Amino acid sequence: MNYLVVQDWKNTHGNHAGMVHMCKLLEQLHPNQYKVLIKDQPNLFVSEKSPWGQIKRIWNHFIAKPYYLKHTFPKECMNLCSSMFKKLKFGDKVFLLEYLSEATPQLQLANYIKVNFPEVKICTLSHLTVDYFKNCQSSNREYFEKWSAPVDKMLTLGSSLSSYFEEQGISKDKISLGFHYVDAEYYHKDESLEVHHPLRIIAMGSLQRDYSMLADIVKGVPEAQFIICHGRTDVDNLFDGCNNVILKGYLSEDELKHQMDIADVSINIMIDTVGSNVITTSMAMGLAILASNVGSINDYCKDTNSILCENTIDSFIKAIKVLSMDPNRVLKMRESSIELSHRLHIENVHKWFSSL
Repeated sequence: MNYLVVQDWKNTHGNHAGMVHMCKLLEQLHPNQYKVLIKDQPNLFVSEKSPWGQIKRIWNHFIAKPYYLKHTFPKECMNLCSSMFKKLKFGDKVFLLEYLSEATPQLQLANYIKVNFPEVKICTLSHLTVDYFKNCQSSNREYFEKWSAPVDKMLTLGSSLSSYFEEQGISKDKISLGFHYVDAEYYHKDESLEVHHPLRIIAMGSLQRDYSMLADIVKGVPEAQFIICHGRTDVDNLFDGCNNVILKGYLSEDELKHQMDIADVSINIMIDTVGSNVITTSMAMGLAILASNVGSINDYCKDTNSILCENTIDSFIKAIKVLSMDPNRVLKMRESSIELSHRLHIENVHKWFSSL
C-alpha cells in the first residue's frame, strides 16, 4: 500500500490543482494501492479584523505559531497517522508530500517511521523553490543532511531543485525527478482553438507576482488585451488609464477556467519555479506560454509552445509584439501546449510513484 500524507491548503482547498486533489485522484483510480491521509490547515494563522488584530498577529507570529509548529503540529501528524501505523508492513511506502517545509515540519514523523518501521520505504516530496531555500536562514548542508537522513527517496518536480539537493550533499541516487500533474478531466479545452485579435493574454496567481512590472508591460503593448486575475490583491491603481486591461478579483475555479478558455496566451513573471499549477493548467487549456526563464521552467515548456523571457519589461514586451504579429505561430504554440501537457496526466504520477 502507498500511504499519501498530504497538507490541505486554503488556496487550493477543494480545487482540481492542489496536492490533495492529486492524492484523491490516485486513490480513486487505484483504490487498492493508495490511501490518503489529509492534514487540515489550522486557523491559527488567520488574523482577526478587530481592534486587537495587530496584537493577535504579533502573538501568532512570535509565540503561538512557533509553539504550534514545534509541538502541536507533530502531535497532530502522529494522531493523523495512528491508523496507518497499525497497518504498515513490509513493501509499503509512505509519501510525505510537504517535506522540507518549515510550515509543515514532517521530520519527526519521518524519523518515527524509520525507527519503528524500517522495512517501510519513506518517499518525500518538496515543491518549494531553490530561491526559497537560499533565502531561508535555516537552510544549510547540516539542515538537508538532517532532513534527508530518514528518507529513502526525495522527490522533486523540477531539475533545478534536484541539482540544488545534490549541491547540498544529498546523494543523486536518493533523488527522483518527476512532473507536476494536471487533471486533464477538468482542465481541457472547451472552446474551439483559435487566435483572437487583439491577442488575449491572461495573468494568474498572486504569490510572488510583480504587478508593478506587469503594469509596465501592459502599458508597453496597447495592441494586446490583458485579463489580469489578481485574486484579493489590490492592484487597481497600477492599471489606471489602461484601456487594454480587464481586472478580475477573486474567482471560483470554474470562473478562472473560463477565463483561461477564452484567452490565447498565459503570461508568467516569476522569481523562480519548480512545478507550477499555473503553468501546467495553462498548457492543458491550450495556452501559449510567456514565462520568465527561471528555475525548472524548461522541464515543462519547450520552444514549440513558449517564449521564455529574461525578467525585464523589454523582454516581455518584445515577445508579446512578436506574437501579436504572428497568429499562426500562436496557434501552433497552443497546439503544442496541449500535446506537451499529456506528459502531466495523473497516470504518469502513478507510474512514477510505483517505480520508486
